This record gives sequence, structure tokens and C-alpha cells, in this order.
Amino acid sequence: MGTYSKTAAAITMAAFLSAGAVNSVNAQTAFPTKPIVAIVPFSPGGGNDILLRLISKHANEFLGQTLVVENKPGAGGQIGWTALAKSKADGYTIGATSLPSMVIIKAMRPATPFALDDFRYICNIQVDPVIWVVKADSRFKTAKEFVAQASNPQKVINIAGDGPQSNVQLQHLAAAKALGLSTNFVSFSGSGPAVTALLGGQVEIAATTLSSAIPNIEAGKLRALVVFSSDPVLSLPDVPTASKLFGKAIPSVGMAVRGLAVPKGVPDDAVAKLEGAFKQLSDSKAFLAEAKNLGIMVKFMNAAEAEALVKESAKEVDALKDLLK
Repeated sequence: MGTYSKTAAAITMAAFLSAGAVNSVNAQTAFPTKPIVAIVPFSPGGGNDILLRLISKHANEFLGQTLVVENKPGAGGQIGWTALAKSKADGYTIGATSLPSMVIIKAMRPATPFALDDFRYICNIQVDPVIWVVKADSRFKTAKEFVAQASNPQKVINIAGDGPQSNVQLQHLAAAKALGLSTNFVSFSGSGPAVTALLGGQVEIAATTLSSAIPNIEAGKLRALVVFSSDPVLSLPDVPTASKLFGKAIPSVGMAVRGLAVPKGVPDDAVAKLEGAFKQLSDSKAFLAEAKNLGIMVKFMNAAEAEALVKESAKEVDALKDLLK
């Protein structure tokens, strides 16, 4: 091959490589090019559903595409998380995560058809403590009144909650053990249905996430008795924390930490794009204002922090899982 031919070939190869690099950059910046489906593994009205619907309202501004919420409730989240784990790993199907719920499911049901490492954790956005809540006209005016009644094994009180084997049930059982209560935990498919049962008079009290109950609390239909959190909740300034009220350590083991994940195998650039977009969304004034109105406590954690929290949660659940047997 002559000098001219070699030079021409080199130029052609350089142009090819340059075009490939440009196409690679375009491929990275193009995602997403169509709407993204977000699986919520719980019923409408629950904490995860409320968060994802708020996120979907603002998603287009930061993702450049709509976020379509799809509820897949059942088996305490198992159905939805299994569907997410088995979905196509292209970034166009994401799902709501909720710790410690998804960890509890795997710990209590080892044969569950998903594993915690079947996912790439994009971020966490919300922390949501569990509360005891009653109707506004309930005979229980304080948490101590409820505890006094529920301490009598001859008069077992029904308490509604998300379950079975949910973070809400774990929180209630941990509190019941610490306080010596005799209650019958009535499981519903999410905090939303549990609140509906309480409003309908099917039970006298419910253990529920804060975000699921706050609209009815603010409307004067429900009244919170206590919050299971290490710190007071700004949206409920008059509601005491359990440990302070009862004067003993009651761990906030059921506090929901909610975020987003994709199936394992989604390309790094797509994960990075999603993580960045949701970070911008969680910092936006409009999102934060609406979150505050809904009682959503925003706390963003990046992908690495979310991954580390899954491992930490797995250790905590392993130490407490016997309460759920």
C-alpha cells in the first residue's frame, strides 16, 4: 500500500472512530427517548404510591419524558418487586423501593423469586416513620390510654396495618413487645387500605406510615397518638415520639425509607442519568413544597448510599425477624 493509501486509510479509520465516539455520546445523552414505567408494589393510596405519583408529576421536567405509575400490589410487595427484577434491563422500567419491607420479605420468605442483588439502587428520596392513629372521636385520647387498654390480655384490641410481615407490622410488634401489649394485628394490602378500614370503623386503631395518614389527620378525620421516630416530626409538632413518651428505648425499626431501583443489568449511563434527574427533582422548590404539604419527609441518598443502606437494613431485619414468625 502506498503512502497516500496509508494516509487515506488512517483518515478513514480516524473518522470512523470519531463517528463512533459521537454516536456513543449521543446514545448516552439520548436516554430516555420514551416514557418510563414506574412499578409501585403496593395499592394506591399508600406511602410508596403517594411518593411515586408526586415524583411522576415533576419527572418530565428533569427526565424529558413522562413517568407512568403502575401499581402491582400483593404479597407485601413481592409481586411488584418480582416483576421489576424480571423486567427488561433497559432503564425504561423502574420501581419503588421500600426499606425495610423488601428486606423483610426476603428474610421471611427465602424462596421469594427475587434477590436483593437483582436490583441496581438508583437513590432514596423519602423517610416515613410509622405512627399509631385513631379516628378523631376515638375513646383513646392519648397513646398511654391505648397502651393501658391494650395491656389487658383479656380484652385484645384489633389494630389495622400494612402486612403481613411488613415494616409497619415489625414496628408495631417491636413496640408491643417493649410495652407488654396484647393486640391482634389485622393485615391489609397497604397503609392506604388500613386507613380506609379505620375510617370505616372496622378497627379502633391503625399502625400506618405518616404519609398515608397525614391527609386525614390534617382534615380532622384522624388523630395521631405517637410517632415511632428518633426525632420529632415537623408536620406533627404536638405528637410525641414513642421513646420519649414511654420513657424507654423503642427502636424505630419500621421507618420506611423509599426510593427507586432498576433491574440489574441496566447500563451505567442510564443509571447515572436517572440518579442525576431524581437528585435535581428532589432539590426542586416545587417538589419540596408539595412534598411538605403531603407530609413527605424528603431525604435524598445517592446510589452508593442507597446500596449501603440495603446491606445495613438486612442486618437489622435479621436480628428482629423472629418477631414476625
